Amino acid sequence: MLENNIGINAGTIWCLLSRKNALSIREIGEYTNFRESFIYYALGWLARENKIRFFEKEGAVYVELTNSMPEIYY
Repeated sequence: MLENNIGINAGTIWCLLSRKNALSIREIGEYTNFRESFIYYALGWLARENKIRFFEKEGAVYVELTNSMPEIYY
């Protein structure tokens, strides 16, 4: 059950990043209201699939999609 929730949270964060571009981890939490640990699980899932990249800006960790083209699922 936990793995399913991680995948769902990863999808939510992916959609958020596709709309907002780069966000800090704090901002992701503010938009999603996910607990911090679930944000990290979901980001790990997305990172493992090479869908996101991390960078540091003004002392905060930011996340953005690696591909600016939206994915289409049929």
